[in-house]
Amino acid sequence: MKSLSKIIARYLFTAVLILLMTLFFNIFLYPVTAFYVVQPSGNTNYNSAKGLSEELREDNGVISITEQGKKQIEEQLAFSMLLDDNGTVIWSYHLPEDITKRHYTASEIAVFSKWYLNDYPIICQVTDYGLLVTGAPKGSLFRYNIIDSVERIKRMFYMIPAMLILNLILVLLLVIVWSVRFYRSLRTIALGLESLSKEEPICLPEKGMTELLARQLNQTSKILTKQREHLAKRDDARTTWISSVSHDIRTPLSLIMGYAASLKSDSALSKEQRRTAELMEHQSLQIKHLIEDLNLTSKLEYDMQPLRRMAFQPARLLRTLVSDCYNQGLLDTHVLELCISKEIEPVYLDGDTSLLTRAFYNLIQNSVRHNPSGCQIQIDASLEKGFIRFQYADSGCGIPSNVIASLTGTLSDHEKAPHIMGLRIVSQIFKAHNWKMEFLDRNTILIHAKIISSVS
Repeated sequence: MKSLSKIIARYLFTAVLILLMTLFFNIFLYPVTAFYVVQPSGNTNYNSAKGLSEELREDNGVISITEQGKKQIEEQLAFSMLLDDNGTVIWSYHLPEDITKRHYTASEIAVFSKWYLNDYPIICQVTDYGLLVTGAPKGSLFRYNIIDSVERIKRMFYMIPAMLILNLILVLLLVIVWSVRFYRSLRTIALGLESLSKEEPICLPEKGMTELLARQLNQTSKILTKQREHLAKRDDARTTWISSVSHDIRTPLSLIMGYAASLKSDSALSKEQRRTAELMEHQSLQIKHLIEDLNLTSKLEYDMQPLRRMAFQPARLLRTLVSDCYNQGLLDTHVLELCISKEIEPVYLDGDTSLLTRAFYNLIQNSVRHNPSGCQIQIDASLEKGFIRFQYADSGCGIPSNVIASLTGTLSDHEKAPHIMGLRIVSQIFKAHNWKMEFLDRNTILIHAKIISSVS
């Protein structure tokens, strides 16, 4: 939460900083804009009206204007008239038809002197001859207690959206700059998370708005590294202990099996004693198999069992397996049927034949062990879209559901994992060969193996 609060605070700080920078930008921009707008813009109408009084002349009490003044009125102004102190028009030039009055009151003069007369912008000047009233063309001057050119006012209206656009561009540039900085910080965090997911140690730079997140990820990396080292040491100790115990048990177990075999065949002993010796030999053999299974599953679990891969024919492997089971007396009370389709006779697979034989043997032994009164075992091998499909089934009691759940990884947390050494080794061997193993039901297992080649 602290890291999140820091990111929010950093963003607020960035927003305030952007506003301040925009403000300072406008403080610089507005004077420049004002200078551009206020500078002289060739306001000839106003300047001509202001200088027109110098063109007036009086000759024997008659007011007139020079040719230059007439030219100014004709080219740049609308009209001009001269009022005496009573507001009466005593002279005019180019007076429009819509201006018919020849006498104006003081209030009327006060109004149009600062406003318009019939929509004509008015410029008044006091001269020696009276009040000179000059009208500029309609729409040429803007007047509202001020007098300025319409062109200049238009320019101001153009500048307002331009300044807004410049402000928007500035804000966008600042946002992009800070977004890129924030992206780089988050990219470092994302790369750190990716490395953590790959179980790689990380050391992120602890700075910027993601400082706390980087620090927490670095701490997590250290904790995970220590845990991996601890697990590696524990696994090494476990493997070493299993190997040591197996080695220490092997010698006395061999002696027990030898003595039991000797006693079993000793005619001097009674039938009951020889039967006891036979049971000792059988149980010792079971212990030997358990030790071998323990060693094998430990090596398979930690990828310590080298696979002696070679191309082999699965049809030949299965036939050899079935004949060995019958020869060893494993199937005295059980029936094992093997059905191999003709299509897979020339097919070759890649794998360690000794381990794969061990896997199928464990399946058969599992059916025999859990069905002592006998059952029918069926192994089918057929071709299926570039794969060989092995189907193993028996008619016995079937595999318990919790065993299937444990092997498929669907066992719930509150359930205790069952003892399934034989089937676990089967699953590990098939997984090491990238063979797919699935349970159709409690009595049927499917195994899919990819074909590497075939001979015609």
